[in-house]
Amino acid sequence: MTTYEKCQAVRRAIVNRAAEVMNYTNWVDEFAAKQIREIPEVLADKIGKINIAELTAPQMDDLGFGRWSEDNPMRLIPLWLFKFLPDEIESECIDGTKSVLKTAEMDNDHRFGCLAYGIWPNDQSPSAPK
Repeated sequence: MTTYEKCQAVRRAIVNRAAEVMNYTNWVDEFAAKQIREIPEVLADKIGKINIAELTAPQMDDLGFGRWSEDNPMRLIPLWLFKFLPDEIESECIDGTKSVLKTAEMDNDHRFGCLAYGIWPNDQSPSAPK
């Protein structure tokens, strides 16, 4: 399974569970929340951690990575992928700081569904072959 396919599977699982919670109104709130919160655990063996640095710009666009600016190809990481990121990730903060971050220490606050951290698409990274 490719990185892109893993991301699609995660997105599909989240959307399907959210649809169940919205439509199965007989589910009590505690059970409904559990159905959403357990997604990472349910997918752990099949999906594992996802190396999003392998994604291309078109794949990131499809998956909802936010473009930081028209002048910068960096894409902001969607919140829905947060629980599937590796333990460490090379990223760039919106303040311009580039570093290898431990995901356990990353702020999961988001704006418009994306974290304040971004990565360069695999096909547009500064180290990508021209």
